[in-house]
Amino acid sequence: MDALVQFWSERAPREKAWLLAGAAIVLAAIVYLVLIEPAATGIARLERGLPATRAQAAKLDALLAEVKNLRARPQVASLSPQETRAAVEKSLAAAGLKAARIVPLADGDLQLTFANVPYASWALWLAGVERELGGRAVAVTANATGTPGHVDVELALRLARR
Repeated sequence: MDALVQFWSERAPREKAWLLAGAAIVLAAIVYLVLIEPAATGIARLERGLPATRAQAAKLDALLAEVKNLRARPQVASLSPQETRAAVEKSLAAAGLKAARIVPLADGDLQLTFANVPYASWALWLAGVERELGGRAVAVTANATGTPGHVDVELALRLARR
């Protein structure tokens, strides 16, 4: 410290003014680089990301509303194994579809085979079965056929049980 005091006292007033001006410039540069510049770039980055964050928040709100809607729905009645096949056949008929084969599996699931069905109709039917009968696709294999928009489908379907 004594060396610094001695150094300062040996300087001429004009030299002291130049040293103080240089120190002020260095201090201003440090303040800018440490405090101002990171804040400015951070604000700009946050402003660019704000629309995406708002879109994510809107999606989350929509998903939460859907969850509330689904929780408010009445529970799906579970079906006996005999009622299961009849309910599936009835829903297929209502959708205008016909399964090439319906095989009951040992665990109560159904194995359905569709040949050359319109994929859009089949997908809507499956969504309806999930919604109305509490069904769940356990395994699905869909292969394109020669007809555009048509597929061959193998489906293992699990319905709500008693």
